[in-house]
Amino acid sequence: MYLILTYFHKIRGPMIYLAYPEDVPSSISTKTLRFFDLDIEEQFFEIVLINKNQKIVNLYFEIPSKWARGKCEMVMLSLSMKKHYKSELVYDFLRDTVHKIVNTEDIFKCFYKEDDFREDDIEIDMYYEILKKILRNGLNELIQDLSDTDS
Repeated sequence: MYLILTYFHKIRGPMIYLAYPEDVPSSISTKTLRFFDLDIEEQFFEIVLINKNQKIVNLYFEIPSKWARGKCEMVMLSLSMKKHYKSELVYDFLRDTVHKIVNTEDIFKCFYKEDDFREDDIEIDMYYEILKKILRNGLNELIQDLSDTDS
């Protein structure tokens, strides 16, 4: 199972910003980046890679931002899994995790960690750590929920 947060960087374009575990296979990371560029009207969408027995569930969302050109950061949260899963658990996990991220005031600052023109803002690292904690805690809860339903 892989949790991937993809972010649309204003210069580089779509990039995998955070992933758990970090060593996402290129077959998954490449496809996830391509999904971000698709013009899909739905926020939630699922891609099934039949040959790889892989499902990738995605939730696109936007974070209000005082620093972004369009006043929002474009982000996608994806969960890649190799086995069948309870759709309700995965969708609830993605929705709850996104809700926590979007409702964290000034969380947009975390996406400027590598930008030179913002390096004097000490809150950037703080919000980056908050984002990592939201993702890790959510993933741990989902893993627990999935294991409880398998029992």
